[in-house]
Amino acid sequence: MTVEEFIAAGVYDPAIHTAGDRLALLQWLVDQGFTLDELRVAAQDNTLTRLAADRKLSGGSTTVDAAAIAKSGLTAEMLASLTIAAGLSPSTVPMTRLTIELFHQFDIARQMFTPEAAMHFLRVMGSSLGRIAEAANTMFLIDVEVPLVSEHPNQFELAKTMVNALTVLEGLDDAMIRLFRLHMNDAVVRSRTARVFATDPEQVPMVIGFIDLVGFTSISQVATTHELMDLVLDFEGRAYDLVTQHGGRVVKFIGDEVMFTTIDPASAATIVQKIFAELHQRDVTPRAGLAYGQVLPHGGDYYGSTVNLASRVADIAVPFEILVTREFAMKLPEEFVIEPAGRRQLKGFTDPVELCSLHVENAPAAR
Repeated sequence: MTVEEFIAAGVYDPAIHTAGDRLALLQWLVDQGFTLDELRVAAQDNTLTRLAADRKLSGGSTTVDAAAIAKSGLTAEMLASLTIAAGLSPSTVPMTRLTIELFHQFDIARQMFTPEAAMHFLRVMGSSLGRIAEAANTMFLIDVEVPLVSEHPNQFELAKTMVNALTVLEGLDDAMIRLFRLHMNDAVVRSRTARVFATDPEQVPMVIGFIDLVGFTSISQVATTHELMDLVLDFEGRAYDLVTQHGGRVVKFIGDEVMFTTIDPASAATIVQKIFAELHQRDVTPRAGLAYGQVLPHGGDYYGSTVNLASRVADIAVPFEILVTREFAMKLPEEFVIEPAGRRQLKGFTDPVELCSLHVENAPAAR
């Protein structure tokens, strides 16, 4: 394609100071198979730089017609409900052949299991993958795009870098499948171990723990955005690694709070003690609540009075205190030092709850 054609199409102006960069980008896009009409539309929308990356991200598939969708057995209503459950907007998702095949597989799953369970699983998957996608996008923006634009604002280099980044992501497909299988195996083993002591087919006895950072709201008012992010990421990283290292599972992070679970009370006690010790070295003040009892696993989360109890116990703990229920304390080995903490009236519970305080080694006394 000639320079004259680019000029005639209105996508290139040799008089601007970045003309060489723009011409290199246009010629590269033509080599990628884009037509002059596609370049014209992208130039009007100011999306030339990301044109190749967007096509690579979509898989290069074109949208299919209504007949192809009907042939799949999916109605418009079914497609809309599956798309929304996956955490995507029906108005923005291109209905390509790959998209139709994807949702057809989920529709099969919806027929194999109960529709409610299948749709809930799709929502969990969509929520988790949405977070992964946001993290990947932010990582690229902060570590690649911003430095590249600020140091050398070259559209051609940025366009190639975006495509190269997506090429790297393509290699994650198999890795994510393998990682999912490892997590699935871990979940099955954890479930089987916990159910050895279960008396209810749907519920299992587990430890539920909550740890949060005291004074986080006050800190957020004086700290910069980056300081606040560093604090939260450090807390999340330490908590995640220690919980996993000792056989537990992080259920979720809620702002400055982490919810985790273990099968063994001793492991939960060790996790919290070590997190407290590490945070003390950073001059960050945590508090925690631990409870042991029956919980209902569902959708990757846990429900029941034991969860509510652990949360309420954490809420009333003073800075650098680990409050635990008496049922939890009774299951700890003798090497753990516990002290009576009295009976407390907790919100949502009719009767007072007997609590204990778990000692934190090499940390200041609760105050």
